[in-house]
Amino acid sequence: MQKITQKIYYDDPFLTKIEAKVIDITPKGIVLDKTISFPEGGGQEGDKGVLIIKKTNEEIPFIDTKKGVGRVIFLNDFPTISVDTPIYHVVEESSLKKFKIGMEVIVKIDIKRRALLSASHSATHLMLMGIEKFYGEYESKVYGCHIKVDGGRLDFRTKEKFDADTIKKIEEYINKELIKPKLDIKTYRHPKEKEALYWECNSVIYPCGGMHLINTSGLKSITLKKKGLGKNGQRVSFTMEANLSEFIGLYHE
Repeated sequence: MQKITQKIYYDDPFLTKIEAKVIDITPKGIVLDKTISFPEGGGQEGDKGVLIIKKTNEEIPFIDTKKGVGRVIFLNDFPTISVDTPIYHVVEESSLKKFKIGMEVIVKIDIKRRALLSASHSATHLMLMGIEKFYGEYESKVYGCHIKVDGGRLDFRTKEKFDADTIKKIEEYINKELIKPKLDIKTYRHPKEKEALYWECNSVIYPCGGMHLINTSGLKSITLKKKGLGKNGQRVSFTMEANLSEFIGLYHE
């Protein structure tokens, strides 16, 4: 029978601690009945944190979070994704034997890491907004993405060559027209699928189930860099300076 983890991070993306029960133990990791840990997906790296065994109060670090295979959805207005999946909390192999099916645990995530990944993921969308403003529709040309705590990148399948002057204009546009005005960011569910979400800022909407800021004020600035990927590809990457002083206060137990 398929093990399904309830994804509490969609109900409350700022919750940092939750009680849960072990429902599966595999070489891939510990599966819980529910979790606040966001798994690697959509280019965003997975959460890290600790699993606390309630009976003994022993803390066991999980070094990654990954999404398993579930039900694949096909919607006309949304990319194909897998929902109703298990979520694997990746622990050291030697720690697997410490868990038992039905065991009660407490999940705590690394708050600073989550906040930085949220800022970086939102910055990735702002970068795409800038690219599309200067180069036209490019969302459908994305074939690679990596979002980490200090920046990210998008890879595009295109024969068009990005030039340095335009990339600099895009960077200035993002910093002056998207970050400086402190624009609101919204995320909301697809009406037919609770695990299919949208991201919206400045009336631009992208399908995305990642973790995000609630306002562009969570960023101070980003710096862009381009790289050619052969004859049919272009990469744009960024580093960011975050401004998490207010955003971090939204996290709670």
